[in-house]
Amino acid sequence: MALMDPDASDEMIDHLVDFFDQIAPVYDTWAGGQHGRIATRLVELVKPKKGQHALDVGTGTGLVAHLVAAKVSPGSVIGIDLSDRMLSIARSRQSKNTQFLGMAAERLVFRPETFDLVTMGDALAYLSDPGDGLSEAHRVLKTGGRLAVSCQRRSLSTRAQDLFFQGLAPMARRHYLSLPRYSSERSRFGEPDVLPQLLDSAGFKVDMLTEMVMGGRTQNAREWTELMAGAGPLPYTLIKALGPRYRMELEAEVEAAMDSLGDPDDAFRYHHSYLMAVATKR
Repeated sequence: MALMDPDASDEMIDHLVDFFDQIAPVYDTWAGGQHGRIATRLVELVKPKKGQHALDVGTGTGLVAHLVAAKVSPGSVIGIDLSDRMLSIARSRQSKNTQFLGMAAERLVFRPETFDLVTMGDALAYLSDPGDGLSEAHRVLKTGGRLAVSCQRRSLSTRAQDLFFQGLAPMARRHYLSLPRYSSERSRFGEPDVLPQLLDSAGFKVDMLTEMVMGGRTQNAREWTELMAGAGPLPYTLIKALGPRYRMELEAEVEAAMDSLGDPDDAFRYHHSYLMAVATKR
């Protein structure tokens, strides 16, 4: 599978960084604290050890980094990200053995075989070049070092989510919004038949593959659209660009779409499934 998108332009990177800057204040509490639960599970699986040195790629607000830091002390953790606002939150919780830097995953400044552990919590699909990101992780890991990755498995969305996301492109056209997007193949990074192949191609031996599924329901269309706005840069930009009148129209469309599902139990229901892999550098 080709990992570099021809459309992975500076415009796309700026779009992603702006999205994460905007949602930084609510990132940790979104969907009932879902990101924190994923971070906790990923760290449990990779089992950091005292004295290890770790790199957290796409560290965001530092959820994974701070959990790892507590396990490896007196070792250290470096977290990298491109979102200044995310990094600001991560630094505000800084402990003695963490450091947070603005850096691209594809252009790490570290020497080969620097780290015992590299973590990527829901970051791989957002990298401008996931192949380069994995290659760099492989380069800076010591031989026998471990990589822990989580990716959202988008194929397990509910009927309600599928209906909503199918309507995003028509909505963008209706409001004359043209937004940069990565190719659709990235939506498969979290599939059990895809992620192990990506890691194997980058020089890793997959030791463990597991899945974590969370979900819930919102009470109405307003709560639903607020929740979905945090699901990614495309829904966020579209929803936040709407004025009050068009926002009410969108909520009416959401209500109608939920009614069309037939079963009330399906309405406003969402699932978020994450595939997690722990792998060793060959």
